[in-house]
Amino acid sequence: MTEISDRVSEIIDNRRKELKLETETRREEIFAKFPRIKEIEERLDATGIKMINCVLSGSCEPEEAVRRIMSENRVVSEEKRRILTENGYDPEYIEPLSLCEKCGDTGYIGGKICSCVKKELNKNIQSAANLSEKLSGQTFEGFRFDFYSESPDTNLGFSPRENIRSVYGLCKDFAENFDQTDKNLFFTGDCGLGKTYLSSAIANHLIANGTDVLYVSANSLFPILEDLHFNRTVSEETRYLVGHATDCELLILDDLGAEFVTPFTTAELFRILNDRLHNNKKMIISTNMDFDELKRRYSDRISSRIIGNFEVVGFFGDDIRKKMKMEGQA
Repeated sequence: MTEISDRVSEIIDNRRKELKLETETRREEIFAKFPRIKEIEERLDATGIKMINCVLSGSCEPEEAVRRIMSENRVVSEEKRRILTENGYDPEYIEPLSLCEKCGDTGYIGGKICSCVKKELNKNIQSAANLSEKLSGQTFEGFRFDFYSESPDTNLGFSPRENIRSVYGLCKDFAENFDQTDKNLFFTGDCGLGKTYLSSAIANHLIANGTDVLYVSANSLFPILEDLHFNRTVSEETRYLVGHATDCELLILDDLGAEFVTPFTTAELFRILNDRLHNNKKMIISTNMDFDELKRRYSDRISSRIIGNFEVVGFFGDDIRKKMKMEGQA
């Protein structure tokens, strides 16, 4: 895992440098505008040394020294905050910056990689798998209901637009209440009905909130698994992706059925499903297949796992990509 460890270290190091530079820039700005704040900061910096010298010299009791210096610091700190606030600045404007409250920008929590770093690693992995373009910009806010027909389906009794509003609500609820739900979702329907878009919207929402998500197409994942199985040369990031498919908080497996199905891919799909269900790790599977075709293409063990453990989310209507192309959005 050397490449991954190096990448984590690089992310953390770059983050610290950027935050340090931003903090120094802010302090220079404030010191130039308000010399009194510079005086206060210098006084605060000096108090620690003053307390140590006082105790070492024996001229004061440690507890009394701490109380007195803390009292003095409190007074000048309040003065600094007042000057900043009265001049339209956040009172914490010149304090050391931290982007991640969980790990304090160390990159680790209890010896494990923090989700903030995992998110950065996921971006690299998604890019390597040619998924970053698909994911970027696909959000719940940007979803278009007007691409779906309002005409009721004669067999179902409701329209594609009514259906997609219900599907959209289910997906949004899944993303917003991810930590509380125990659902796995199985998206099924023809091409061009929004399955990939809503999968991406869920991924973007969760990644933005620090959830450990892996989004990968079946057509990308299974050839990688095959390369690893037969000891072909693969990158460290590829190995990370494969391990991540089992242990990430949410695996989104897009376009199941587009891959070349072999006994090996069937066995690997079962392994991933079984491992994740056993460990209560959530999944979204997206496919153009219905359940009859799923049963024909894969083993009974796979179809029974999906039928028994996933909520089926059906998409129907006309291919909306044609409408999107007419508006230059596809």
